Amino acid sequence: MSQDFSWLQSRWIPIIGWFKSIQLELRTYLNEVLEHLLLFLIFYIILCLLLYLLIMQWKLLSFRKDVKVTPKRVLFVIAHPDDECMFFGPTVLNFTRRPGCLVYLMCLSTGKNYGMGTIRKRELYAACKVLGIKEECIIVQNHSYLPDSMSVKWPAEIAAQLILHQVALYDIDTLITFDKHGISRHLNHCSLYFAVAHLSTTKQLPNSCNVYVLESVNIVRKYWLLLDIPISYILSRIRYIATNTDRCLLKRAMQQHQSQYVWFRKLFLRFSRYQMINTLQKMDRQDIELDLELDDD
Repeated sequence: MSQDFSWLQSRWIPIIGWFKSIQLELRTYLNEVLEHLLLFLIFYIILCLLLYLLIMQWKLLSFRKDVKVTPKRVLFVIAHPDDECMFFGPTVLNFTRRPGCLVYLMCLSTGKNYGMGTIRKRELYAACKVLGIKEECIIVQNHSYLPDSMSVKWPAEIAAQLILHQVALYDIDTLITFDKHGISRHLNHCSLYFAVAHLSTTKQLPNSCNVYVLESVNIVRKYWLLLDIPISYILSRIRYIATNTDRCLLKRAMQQHQSQYVWFRKLFLRFSRYQMINTLQKMDRQDIELDLELDDD
């Protein structure tokens, strides 16, 4: 019996020792990885702060990269009252302050999902006044086939014709709306992209009208605020940034939407990169055709 135990002990002791050495090496390796990640994070935060100072405080570096063609009549197409403040703020301020540029805003619903269509429409006009959009340049639609609902995808043809009418009426040369992901994947937001894509693929838009979409980012970048500056600077061709004064203005504009000014939107205003950074992408016909094929499937 003692011989059997000695034999087992002689067999298992090396194996146990091997497992312990592996465990020690793994622990050492993980500690080194965590140290390197921590150092990288510290370096990245310092880099972001430095870039912010270079761009916003010292004015030694330009973050803004504008559209190539100088726009004169810009149309923002949004789904709901408050989208102009929540998502498009830095871009809206860029164009409303540009000499010789007239900014229009088209909202395809009144927010009747909460039974406050009239209130939200009034709030939209008040917010646009803060942003510098003239009252006569605001178009609000109230179509029965375009309800304010997270579960309803709007008919592309109906939304497209409403948008096309405004483009032709006001001789729009620059149209800006959501991309296919709609920032928050809200179906109403996404529907606007596919409506404009429909106009583009069917060649109903005038050749003089350039279309740009607001880029959606992953949830980490979405709430990084100034930590997204290096990534946006490298990856995006068209980009706008809001100063601290601009962010205060955007907050004041959002406060006009009193019926929507609840705690989670207040957090969004504080932490979302869309309150500081907007990056746009020009609509590409090849990408549109692929998106439409996937959407049909």
